[in-house]
Amino acid sequence: MFKKKITIIICSYNNSRYLKRCLNSVFNQSVSINKFNVILIDDNSNDRSLDIANNFKNKNNLKILKNHKNIGLVKSCNRAIKHSKTEFIVRVDSDDYISKNFIKVFLKYIEKDYDLIFSNYKIIKNKKIIKVNINKFSLKNLISCSVALKIEIINKIGGYRNFLWEEYDLYLRYLKKTKKIFRIKEHVYFYRFHKNNMTKLSSWKKEAWKQLYKKYSKSDILYLEKQIKLSKN
Repeated sequence: MFKKKITIIICSYNNSRYLKRCLNSVFNQSVSINKFNVILIDDNSNDRSLDIANNFKNKNNLKILKNHKNIGLVKSCNRAIKHSKTEFIVRVDSDDYISKNFIKVFLKYIEKDYDLIFSNYKIIKNKKIIKVNINKFSLKNLISCSVALKIEIINKIGGYRNFLWEEYDLYLRYLKKTKKIFRIKEHVYFYRFHKNNMTKLSSWKKEAWKQLYKKYSKSDILYLEKQIKLSKN
């Protein structure tokens, strides 16, 4: 049995502007730090990211990994997963932040034997807060973060692969292994929309979907989505 159930994985590259807020939110949880682990993997940043991360190194549930060269998000995620010693992982982007009850609510439903658990979230854009309520399952509603996944299943399907929508490719393979899914109604994740978000570019999104549809047909994706009935809480 795992002593702790969940690890927060933070992949960071040159996000010193936002990283302190992110880490403060992670270590200001309503549950004890003995309930979860944190792995921060720095992808060879050339700003003050590591200095900021090292200010938190006294936290005994934190592991800091540094890539000696820039290897990209996919390989960084997979490296962090290999270092995880818990049953589940959940990603938090280094420019985002989480509510103080983030771990508490995820642990509640992990204990109820679900295999994939995701939450509603809020988008922070131009100082405005936009609530996103996921009432019907769709890949387009999910983000790469605030989704708890079982490491056992991730390893069975080969981890993240080199896709622009690396999370959607993972989810599509993951959902072929299980339909035990739960949506957390609380908005416990804060997604920060800013000028450096690569996913805000319409050209990037177009290319990302084009790449995904080369591997999976639209009809196959729609069929899979229709099979998923969200559990209510």
